Amino acid sequence: MPDRLTSLAPRARRLAPAALTVVAVLTAATGASAVTMRLTGAPAHLAASSSTVPDGLQLPQAPAPAAALPTSSRTSAADVTPGLVQVPRPQHLIEATILVTDAHPMSRRTLRALRHVSGVTATQPVQAGHARVDGHRSFVLGVDPARFRPWTPKLTARSQALWQSIARGELTASFDMGHQAQLPLGATVPVRAANRAPVRIGAFASVGMSGVDAVMSSARADQLGLQHHTGVVVSAPHADALTIRRAVRDVVGSHAHVWLLREVIVIRDAGEFLTRTQINTVLQTAAHQVGKPYVWGAEGPNSFDCSGLVQWSFAAAGIRMPRVSQQQWFAGPHVDYANALPGDLLFWHYDPTDPSNIDHVAIYAGNGMMLVAPHTGDYVNKDGKINQYN
Repeated sequence: MPDRLTSLAPRARRLAPAALTVVAVLTAATGASAVTMRLTGAPAHLAASSSTVPDGLQLPQAPAPAAALPTSSRTSAADVTPGLVQVPRPQHLIEATILVTDAHPMSRRTLRALRHVSGVTATQPVQAGHARVDGHRSFVLGVDPARFRPWTPKLTARSQALWQSIARGELTASFDMGHQAQLPLGATVPVRAANRAPVRIGAFASVGMSGVDAVMSSARADQLGLQHHTGVVVSAPHADALTIRRAVRDVVGSHAHVWLLREVIVIRDAGEFLTRTQINTVLQTAAHQVGKPYVWGAEGPNSFDCSGLVQWSFAAAGIRMPRVSQQQWFAGPHVDYANALPGDLLFWHYDPTDPSNIDHVAIYAGNGMMLVAPHTGDYVNKDGKINQYN
């Protein structure tokens, strides 16, 4: 086994229902953020028939499309704020480069300083915090629908029904969370942050921001006790993303989280990748978790979700991995599937509202097999029948 990790570029056509990819992970000592590529409009040389994938490692079946807002006849005054709310359509979209979150509200001085970082063209304050949605641990944003709408992917921004749903007090869950946690679309579920309230799940859609599981209106976030100015989205479309991230960290301090939202290319020498011992440790640690239940948001040791299993396994090898699959996608270089080796990470994207969004991750074990925490109701296992988990 070589002493570096490789990755897998998408092998399915752009319009295929799902794509399978692999990404390698860099050691913490490299200081690298990631190497990746945009998946929207894959170039012709990346397009390939699914027949190029080995028989034992099939592409997953796409789940049902993200549903539109249920009809008003299925809503009630107890579920949402009464009245039809019109959210203006954005005249243009804004690229989200950085998401900053903090446990405490950021000061006006900090927010003003972020707006004046060189290269920053726009900022959007949000309410950010953890909540339990139908019992599942989630990271939630409270937003002004009209102001936040332009910051989302094209298909999400275009859906008038979705934004009216959010404005009325309903929750939009990420397509990933809705699928993996099996949330009941159209039903009212308990949501608990500082306070608890029944909230109707109005839609599944991506907001294009790694680590964000759900979005709701600021009014609904107020009801749940999420504090204002605990998050801010930063746009710097023409600046180097890593430079901007360093500058933002200097402004907000080490206590805040600064999440990179835009893919970047980082070149590192092969000697800075993982050793054989580290790769073996990752595989053995993941294998020892077989039989433990999948729980959305779980990080071990008794249960895991897909990215939690990856994070736990790499931590055993001394590698600090990001928490969620979208961020793990940013953690290493991407190459062709033909070069995939045991210890590489398999990634899927099947969100019809954002083809560039990563939805699922597993550890490749070789010979068409993977170590994976599949979905709610299943267990960590080693299997090659990837399509049964999606």
